[in-house]
Amino acid sequence: MLQIGDLHLPSAARSQRAIDQKDHSFSVELRNVISRQPIKAVFKRIYKMCEVGDIDAILLMGDMTDFGKLDGYKAGLNYIANALQLGAGRPNQSIFCGIVPGNHDIDRELAKQPSLTAKFAPLNAALSAAGLGQIPVDKSIVGHVGPTDAQCAIILMNSCWGCGAVEYIPAEFRDTVGPAIEAAIAKGDPKVLSAYYDRQFDTPAFSDTSISDLVEVASELPQEQQLVVVAHHNLLPQRLTRLAPYTELVNSGAVRASLMEARRPILYLHGHIHTDPVEVLSIPGGDALVCVSAPAAEAGFNLIEIVFTRSGNPLVGHIWPWTFDQSAILRQGERLTVPLIGKRRRSLDNGLAQVYSYLLGVRQCYWSDLLRECGKHFTTDIEEQLQECVELLMADQSIVVENYSAKPNSWILEARI
Repeated sequence: MLQIGDLHLPSAARSQRAIDQKDHSFSVELRNVISRQPIKAVFKRIYKMCEVGDIDAILLMGDMTDFGKLDGYKAGLNYIANALQLGAGRPNQSIFCGIVPGNHDIDRELAKQPSLTAKFAPLNAALSAAGLGQIPVDKSIVGHVGPTDAQCAIILMNSCWGCGAVEYIPAEFRDTVGPAIEAAIAKGDPKVLSAYYDRQFDTPAFSDTSISDLVEVASELPQEQQLVVVAHHNLLPQRLTRLAPYTELVNSGAVRASLMEARRPILYLHGHIHTDPVEVLSIPGGDALVCVSAPAAEAGFNLIEIVFTRSGNPLVGHIWPWTFDQSAILRQGERLTVPLIGKRRRSLDNGLAQVYSYLLGVRQCYWSDLLRECGKHFTTDIEEQLQECVELLMADQSIVVENYSAKPNSWILEARI
């Protein structure tokens, strides 16, 4: 699956090309040949991946537009649908496309209406017009991707209930602050709008109902399925101090606790902070909650692969960040591997112990050596079972495998104590 961060199309379309242009009389046509806009390079790479046919889902983290502008939102959707050929009637319509709302998608005039759902209605209307699926509003949206014996359940959640709601401005000075904010943004100054959307009394939040639904889905979902939760806002404070406290998710702790107590490893994908850390949380005796942030779309994206055991249990998640290097070339970064097996294990006929024992003895070996020495411990599907042992040991961080992205014949395995 592909995780694409905040698009912010109006501003992304105006972003500077990765070129040090001192001579502004230089030919525009030649400049365009030797340097593409970053957002176009990103989506061209994503489309190539879709053409190969290995992508089951494309997940967009919200903030399709800037400052709640509906025309920008529509333009963002059309850009995605056409650039990637997603949605009804297009070649890649079979790829699951999940989109969640972001704080920049919300029209603050609509947010002032008594109805909590009114601000989301134009967004879903625009999605329908573009032939794409709906964003979650009062209820989460659940989709399933992958074959039946190696399936992921994707839950799209709405973290923007409080965005733009005047009720969240403290009542003691709401009547004074509210009109002052409206008078300032009415001038349309981009700097004022940016300050308003980035630093106002925004208080994004999940609804209590959606959290309860999430707990119910997580408890009823078969353990063989990998649960992937998608929302715009981050559950953890970002690493770089953010001097905009009212833009943090109000009830992130409640969601975090619910996910960490779900008795299953969970992937939580988000955007909003425009950086791409991967952080693994856990409680004593609990399973991992893996929080994966996407960079802004014009800076790259994440490719996420879920590896399942032969018996159909999620084993590990591989995360490949695609970002621009110093030469402005979009490249695949170093793979990050996170364990997803948790307590969902099965016996490998004592083969796992034998493989680890051999690796501890030799400390380092080639795949061919491992196959020759440990293949005798398996009676059928020898190479497949041996590879599964290697994946399990990697998930436990008991071994490291050099050249893992290559074919097994190139692997170099090293045990850790």
